Amino acid sequence: MNRSLLFVLGGVVLLIAAGCSSRAGSAKPASTPPPTVATVTAARGTISPSLQIAGVITPFRQVGVAADLSEPIAEVDVQEGDRVRGGQVLARLLTDDLQAQLASAERVVSEDVARYSQTLYQVNAVNAQDQSAIRSAQAALHQAEVNLAGAVTDLKRYQSLFAQGYLPAQTVDEQRTTVSSDRAAASSAQAALNQAVANAQANGSGANAGEQQQELAASRAAADAAQASVEQLKRQLQRAVITAPVDGVVDSVNANPGEYPSGRQLFTIEQVDNVYAILPSSTSQAVQVVSGAHATIVAAGSTRHDAGRVVAVLDQVQPGTTNFTIKVLVANPDGHLHAGMPVTGTVALPPVSGVKLPVTAFVDDTHASVYTVTKGTVHLQTVSVVKDDGTSAIVLGLPEGSVVIKNVEDSDIGNGDRISVASK
Repeated sequence: MNRSLLFVLGGVVLLIAAGCSSRAGSAKPASTPPPTVATVTAARGTISPSLQIAGVITPFRQVGVAADLSEPIAEVDVQEGDRVRGGQVLARLLTDDLQAQLASAERVVSEDVARYSQTLYQVNAVNAQDQSAIRSAQAALHQAEVNLAGAVTDLKRYQSLFAQGYLPAQTVDEQRTTVSSDRAAASSAQAALNQAVANAQANGSGANAGEQQQELAASRAAADAAQASVEQLKRQLQRAVITAPVDGVVDSVNANPGEYPSGRQLFTIEQVDNVYAILPSSTSQAVQVVSGAHATIVAAGSTRHDAGRVVAVLDQVQPGTTNFTIKVLVANPDGHLHAGMPVTGTVALPPVSGVKLPVTAFVDDTHASVYTVTKGTVHLQTVSVVKDDGTSAIVLGLPEGSVVIKNVEDSDIGNGDRISVASK
C-alpha cells in the first residue's frame, strides 16, 4: 500500500474518533429511582389473642368401688378397659349366710307380729271388761242411792205419823234400820265403783299408763326391731351385688372369685364422657385467662379439634412456685380422648383494641420498632406491643394514620432511605 492511501485512511479514523468524542461529551448522566415499597396505614382495630399451651388429658372423675361386706366374691363380670354404664353389675358376693339370716329374721318378725296381735287383743278385751265392770258398778250405785233416798223419805213420813199417834214406835225403828241398811249398801256400791275405776286405770285405757299398755308397747317395739333386722339384711343382700355407680371405663380390677374383699377397693372407674385438659401455665399466662373462656384441644398426632371451656385457673401447684394450672372441660362422648394423652390447648383471651399493625411490620424479633414513611423518607419508630394474635398486633407509641412499611423482611430498606410508596 502506498503512502498516500495510508494518509487518507488515518485522516478518516481521526474524524470518526473526533465525532464520537463530541457526542459522548454532550449526554447527561442517568439517576437510580427510589424503590417501591408496600405500606399500610396504622388504624384502630381489635384482635382476639390466644395462648397455646401443651398439656395432658385427665378423666372427669375417678370413682373407687369397694365392698363393705365380709362375704367372699362369687363372680367378677368385668375386665380392665371395659366400658360400663351406671348400675351395671361388676361383681357378686356369695350370700348363702345372709339368705339364711334373712329367713330366720323374717320368721322372728312373723312371731313378734303375732305376739303383738295377741297382746293387742288381750288389752282390748281387758279394757272392755273394765269398762263393763265400771258401768255395772255405776248402775248398782245408782240403785243403792235410789233405795236410800226412798228409805229416808219413808222414815221422815213415819216419824211424822208417829208424832201424831198414827204409828207405833216399832214401825219407826224398823224404818231407821232400813235406812241404815240402804246407806251401807250405797257405800258398798260406791266402793265397788271406785275399785272398778282403779282396775281400769291400772290395766290402762287409751293414752293412760297401765300394765296392759306397757305390754302392748313392748310387743310393738319387739316387732319393729325384728322388722328393722329384716330390712338391714335385705340391704346387705343388695350390696352383695356390686354395681357401677357411674358411666365410664374400668381402670383397674382388684377382685378375684373366692377372695374376701375385707372392705378394700375392688374397682376403679374413670368417667370419660367428659374429660379435663390440664394445661400447666406460668403466672403471666394464668393472669390473662378467665373462667369460661373458649378453648380448642388437639391431641398429639391428630388433626381433630375439640371445643372446650376453661372451668378453673388453679393456684400454684406447689407453695412458693409460679406454676399454675388451667383446667379445660372437654366433651368426649365417643371416648377418643384418653387419660394421659398429650394435647395442645389453644385458649382464647379477651379481645384487645387499639392501634393495629401486621406483625410483619416489626423491624426485628423484639417487636420494639417499625419503619414509618414521611414524605418518601423512612424513619425508625419505637413502639410498645400490647398484645398480638400471631397475625396482627396492638401497639402503643404510634399515632393513628401513620404510614408504616408493611413487610420489613421483603423490603431492603433502612432508616433514612428514600422510597416510593406502593399503597397505603
